[in-house]
Amino acid sequence: MTRARWLAVAPLVGLVLFTAVVLVRLGLTRVHVQADLNRLASAVPLDIGSTSYLQVTPLYEGVAAGEGLAAGLGVSYLIRTDGATILLDMGNNPGRSPVSPLQENMEQLGVTLDDVDIVVISHTHADHLGGEYWADAGTFSPAGDRQPALGERPIYVPEPVAYPGSAPILADRPIAIAPGIATTGGLPYLYPFPAWLAIPEGREQALVIHVAGRGLVLVTGCGHMGLESLVAHAQAFFNEPVVGVIGGLHEGSATEQDLAPQIELLSQLDPVIVALSPHDSGPAALAALQEAFPSAYKPIRVGEPLEVQ
Repeated sequence: MTRARWLAVAPLVGLVLFTAVVLVRLGLTRVHVQADLNRLASAVPLDIGSTSYLQVTPLYEGVAAGEGLAAGLGVSYLIRTDGATILLDMGNNPGRSPVSPLQENMEQLGVTLDDVDIVVISHTHADHLGGEYWADAGTFSPAGDRQPALGERPIYVPEPVAYPGSAPILADRPIAIAPGIATTGGLPYLYPFPAWLAIPEGREQALVIHVAGRGLVLVTGCGHMGLESLVAHAQAFFNEPVVGVIGGLHEGSATEQDLAPQIELLSQLDPVIVALSPHDSGPAALAALQEAFPSAYKPIRVGEPLEVQ
């Protein structure tokens, strides 16, 4: 084939290959989503017990409650119940500081890793793993330039992640992890185009806490899987009503009009607490939920505990 002819057909060849990749990705994604729907349809409810008390303290978030506390793009929550203390996510350390913002906040708030019984990673994005350096290495860290020993603490992850000296547990299904507490297991979500061409989907898990006399409170990292999926899975697998959501829902620059379906769903749940993360949702989304649920809405700020009992 002459160079001129090749140059003429090259765009067509490229288009055919691109289309083939898109179709293969679409097929794989549909298979995985259907498998998840089948799992939901055949759900066998788990009895996880309950806790009389739930406290969620943001250790790293988009907004801080006071001076001296670091804030930024990322999430880390300390979750306390009657029977366990859980560290959900590791926040972010974009400059790879030797002492991470999470460490600084923990010191300010009087929290140490010795307080933590269980570690949970919501999903494998840098702002939840402790920074880009650790995400690129396929691991995570609550510290800046090192990975402190976590001993025999259980570590639950939605996708394969390593940690030196530990064996993280792949939560590919709902699992009870402590009295009154479970993980949803990794739920699928689609990556946006064009990242979707290389990685069609990710997995994210949320925590489900059964507060006695109230119902289920969902604690999320980013909520990439969507509120509807979260609520459906929680109520199917744990056989209790969802009465609260704390954390990220990845609403970005969504307006009140954009959030109408989510607000309608939450209204049907008659929530006792709604707390939307400012790390991945803008002022308009925060204001819309606050206006829709004036008595249940609570702002999320580093160092300011949220309680349900």
